Amino acid sequence: MTNTPNIVLIHVDQFRYDMIGAHGNEVVRTPNLDRLVADGASFPNAFSTCPICTPARASLMTGAWPTTHGVLGNASTDFYRPARRELPALTQLLADAGYHVAMVGKYAGELEGAPTDYGVHRYISDREYRVWADRNGVANVGGRGGLFGTVLREVAPESSSLAFQADRVIEVLRDAIEARDTGGGGTRGGRGGGGRFFVRWDPPEPHLPYRPTAPFFELYDGVRIPPWPSFPDPLRGKPAPIARQRFLWGIEGWSWDDWEPTVRLYYAIISELDHHVGRVLAAIDEAGARDDTIVIFSTDHGDYIGGHGLMDKHFSMYDDIVRVPLIVRGPSVIEPGARPAGFVSQEIDIARTILDVAGIETPSSFVGRNLIDGDAAEPRTDIYSQYFGTESGMYSSRMLRDERWKFVWNPLDVDELYELENDPGEISNLIDVPDHADRISAMKRRLADWMQTVGDKLLNTWTRIELLDEPDIATRARSEGADE
Repeated sequence: MTNTPNIVLIHVDQFRYDMIGAHGNEVVRTPNLDRLVADGASFPNAFSTCPICTPARASLMTGAWPTTHGVLGNASTDFYRPARRELPALTQLLADAGYHVAMVGKYAGELEGAPTDYGVHRYISDREYRVWADRNGVANVGGRGGLFGTVLREVAPESSSLAFQADRVIEVLRDAIEARDTGGGGTRGGRGGGGRFFVRWDPPEPHLPYRPTAPFFELYDGVRIPPWPSFPDPLRGKPAPIARQRFLWGIEGWSWDDWEPTVRLYYAIISELDHHVGRVLAAIDEAGARDDTIVIFSTDHGDYIGGHGLMDKHFSMYDDIVRVPLIVRGPSVIEPGARPAGFVSQEIDIARTILDVAGIETPSSFVGRNLIDGDAAEPRTDIYSQYFGTESGMYSSRMLRDERWKFVWNPLDVDELYELENDPGEISNLIDVPDHADRISAMKRRLADWMQTVGDKLLNTWTRIELLDEPDIATRARSEGADE
């Protein structure tokens, strides 16, 4: 591989860590992702910076934590603001270094303006699919199935949204490789040199609504799918907003039999996605670009889809949504089949890794670590995540997790402590168990120290009182007055 390789980033939406066969799921069919795991490194301890779409994606573009880039909610909420304009964008840095930069698929508004304002030479939105589908007589299923989804029996697999996107990605790749090989001046639809390329594919799948085409649904039709380790969860001793999520979705009291039809849709759309990931990987190989192309596969966050009796995401920090798949393949720089044990903050670490392998000097705002060469620092022994509670009312949370223990700070409700070795489903909240008081105190301090380091404004005069057992305002005022 050359010192500055091509880079292909496949960044999907709302994909659970345990939905890859090679990660231990014996039901799901993901032969192409399984092969990618075998050929590359799969990071078993990768976690989202913020388990909702736009803030996590902004971390990927800026290399920074949400409290730094300023995107605290999805673009559909009134809490939303785009990332701070003064922060350098990953795509602009790549373009400035001579990479041809192309993006296909979802753009969540993580930056102010369009991707083409940030060094992207060619951008094809997933929304162009509807125009293409209308022109080609593909059935418009609209909102059929609501947010849960349905089987698209009227749509041929080769005419699906995923097929359309993969076709565009393959087209972009072939153009970029041809321009590289011929010394041409870039690819259709944009500028950029004929050398190295960065191609990013952001399919909005498997995010709900789950709408697989019939052949992929038939892989699971009638197949019994076992419940997640986090199901069922009575939610005893847990924050009230989590139960409110069940109420808002109308899923209170659902048994696994109630969940299973929707879970099958999720399995099916993931297998359909896997099929098209395989097509993109094959296009790289067929063009002779495998040996000088790094491939990264990941997602912004996971999906409950029945875990803890919940749907979608929000209001919590369970591994169902904060733990994510992260696979990196790079011939000669990645050991096939590797399973690095350290914790990974996947969005900011991906951004840092891309800059490093591209030979680009890292701006100080990119605070992640290199996933390939490793940093001089020891591997992380714990990991953090942020949630700003911007949908369905304010409810912010912060998470600290190590190999065995997870602490979640919920300033407006009960905190949470889980012992993950014996309770991987995070069912039993141990926050009020006296034997763990010292551990909780120590984890609170570690969390506060990290928040201070990243400039997290949730740590302030008021919240420190609860988190760190500091004196309340009146007591502090009396104490300060006594010193005068």
